[in-house]
Amino acid sequence: MSALFGSRPVGDSSATASGAGAVAARGDIGLTQTGDGAYGVHIGNATLLSPESCPPAASVDCPPGLTNVPSRIPLFVGRDRELALLDEALAAPGQAVVHALHGLGGIGKSTLAARWATLRGTEYAPIWWITADSRAALDSGLAGLAAALQPTLVTLLPQEQLGEWARQWLASHTGWLLILDNVSDPADVEHLLARVTTGRCLITSRRSTGWRSLAKQVALDVLSAAEALDLFTRVRGEDPDAAALCAELGFLPLAVAQAAAYCEETGCTGREYLDDLAAYPAEMYEATDEGGDHERTVARVWHVTLDRLAQDPLAVRILLMLGWYGSEGIPRSLLASLGTPPAVRRALGRLAAHSMITLDDDTVAVHRLVQAVSRTSAEDDRHRHVAAIEAAREAAVRALIEALPEEDDGPTDWPAVRALLPHVEALAEHTAPEADTEDMATVFVTAAGYLTQLGLPMAPRAVALFRRVEAAVVRECGPDSEAALSARAALARALLMTGDPAEVGRLMERLHADCVTALGEGHVMTLIALAQMAEAAVRQGDDARARRLMGEVVAIRTRELGDGHRSTLSARAVLARYWTRDDRVRAGGMLDEVLGECLAALGPEDPLTLQVQSEQLTLSMAAGGAFSVAPVLRTLMGGTVDGAHFTGETTGVTAPARALGADSAGDQFEERAPRLTLDVTAVERHLATCVRVFGDEDIRTLLVRMVLLRAYVDAGEIDRFTELFGVVEGQTVQALGDDHQLALVVREGKALLDQLEPLLGFAAPIFRNGLPTDEIARSVSENLSPEDLAPLMEMVAAVWQRMVNGQTTSQDTRSLLSAVAKLLSTLDGALASGPSTGTDHDADERGAQGEPV
Repeated sequence: MSALFGSRPVGDSSATASGAGAVAARGDIGLTQTGDGAYGVHIGNATLLSPESCPPAASVDCPPGLTNVPSRIPLFVGRDRELALLDEALAAPGQAVVHALHGLGGIGKSTLAARWATLRGTEYAPIWWITADSRAALDSGLAGLAAALQPTLVTLLPQEQLGEWARQWLASHTGWLLILDNVSDPADVEHLLARVTTGRCLITSRRSTGWRSLAKQVALDVLSAAEALDLFTRVRGEDPDAAALCAELGFLPLAVAQAAAYCEETGCTGREYLDDLAAYPAEMYEATDEGGDHERTVARVWHVTLDRLAQDPLAVRILLMLGWYGSEGIPRSLLASLGTPPAVRRALGRLAAHSMITLDDDTVAVHRLVQAVSRTSAEDDRHRHVAAIEAAREAAVRALIEALPEEDDGPTDWPAVRALLPHVEALAEHTAPEADTEDMATVFVTAAGYLTQLGLPMAPRAVALFRRVEAAVVRECGPDSEAALSARAALARALLMTGDPAEVGRLMERLHADCVTALGEGHVMTLIALAQMAEAAVRQGDDARARRLMGEVVAIRTRELGDGHRSTLSARAVLARYWTRDDRVRAGGMLDEVLGECLAALGPEDPLTLQVQSEQLTLSMAAGGAFSVAPVLRTLMGGTVDGAHFTGETTGVTAPARALGADSAGDQFEERAPRLTLDVTAVERHLATCVRVFGDEDIRTLLVRMVLLRAYVDAGEIDRFTELFGVVEGQTVQALGDDHQLALVVREGKALLDQLEPLLGFAAPIFRNGLPTDEIARSVSENLSPEDLAPLMEMVAAVWQRMVNGQTTSQDTRSLLSAVAKLLSTLDGALASGPSTGTDHDADERGAQGEPV
């Protein structure tokens, strides 16, 4: 005889029984079972029930087609990988096949489970679905299984005993599929899984931990962009803004499906939904269609998770704070001030365990919709009230201030700023401009300054942040404060890269006048504004005005600081640069003078000294190297080659050629571009010093490597040029990031260099021996028709003008190098045969006679 279901021993031995299947009961005994399956219930006395009414679980077969799987199939898309993984699972001897599908609430775990169960409906019996978000819910679901398998038990057994009967049935049968949906704690199902050794069990849960010894884990991510669009379209139909809406919802299946149903029911478009989402986020995150489950909106789904995390308030604080950053790559170090390291780690672990975040080494990732809900207050949500969300934003700002460099040390700080840039811009995006604080302006200034250094592609983003800074500082400190004037100067500098130079110049003139009035003529901000006016003049092509303005800066700094002060020397170097286009000889002499004073006052390895040396080398590089294009331009503009006369009207290149610096005689261009050859040894020595002082990956070092590339070209060292270009490409990206303008230019150049490699050997004699220009002109005229040449020259002239204005792009680089490739390809014959003059031959003759070559 066996006693089950909580029966207790009785101390009175007067209750005795004899014979097979006999039962003795005395006192408060609940239920007993004899060996042949009969039950006795004690209700003052014992009543025997027949085995037919309460058969043993092992003897009951499953009715055909028994299932209670909810229908979610019409809205199913994607998940091919996960379905295949479930299909391929094999049972091990003595073990049930158990999988745990885990992921963020709304990611589609239950839908996937229902889909797979439906697809495999003929292979399993029964297929039973249990909502198992608590131990009590699991017991209730098991009792329902027992009732479905043996309906007569319902009136005879209480729920607890029905659940135990179902466990016995599962343990004694094969071929069943049990789906335990929305399990909150792996411990709730552990006792059940321990008893079943056959069949198949599929678990869905937001918990990503605790399954290692219980189930094989299958992590679910969001849908792909195409799958999310397909899901939306199935419900709502075609919509031109559907893709943008799906992206805004982070491709989360629940959010996409509910948005589509809402649009379908209300007749609103995807664009209208997006606009409402931006204007009324709290309402939209709670919205669903009339027939939808209002407890299954994204806001309420995650509210349940926050309730489960409430016993650890730090976890909720962290989640709300993370909502203000970018969705990926959030450094854990930003959370350090919220608690002790063990407390922060524990809170992050709990959030990850509930699939609210993803941990990856030293960073954190959060679904963008989780972030959006975390930033949106809700009256009936004790976790997301207004004060909590505002405190989270303030904490996010403080963490960024602590993480960003306090002083601008230039390129050495760029890696740190680059890592935080997405989170600064996300903070700006998620905050209304009128809510910007002084602390936020401090964060934006640092990020915008870094974006400005990245060059033209990033300038619009810098302008957007600087506008926010100016508005915030004016609001906090007043329009005439030094902080406000400084913010205007930073904005003007960024606008100089993106706006109309003339308009920006006028803006800078007003700024300079305001600085003189508020701060005085010699104040550093006034001089910065004056220097920016000079730079604006350069962008407008007015070098004479730029020199006059920069001369004023030099004069004031000399008077206020002295002739040998670092700031004065720096201004003098800039003034020398402004002479480059009109008088390179004068520019070179001025740089020589500044360099001498830098060496005397600052030393040979001072950063300013090295930068002036780099200016000298850059000047030599800009002079055109050993090969001058002026004779070729003269020929194309109207010269004669072997009796063939080409006019501007014939070739259509007169204006472009003059834009490149040639006139009808070409003499002025020859004077502007004297034949200067870079000394490879001198450049290599300078590079070694820059590496030692600035570091190998500093942008100032990289720019010297660019000069060395040109020196190798001048020397005809094509192999060394090619090798160094590969090094420069890798170091530029590593030091500055993929999106820096210099990195874009280098990457485009390297790609074209790979295509040009077969021609480089032919090109070497141009730079090494000075191939006669009449042969080059002849080759060009023979191989390029006027129809080919005219657009080519127009393109080169246009790119040149943008280079003068500082507005080049990576597309310009690509076009310019493509033009070089086309020109080089026309010279193959001439280059292959070498120079036709006797220059090299005469040298060989002198060498053979023992004379110096």
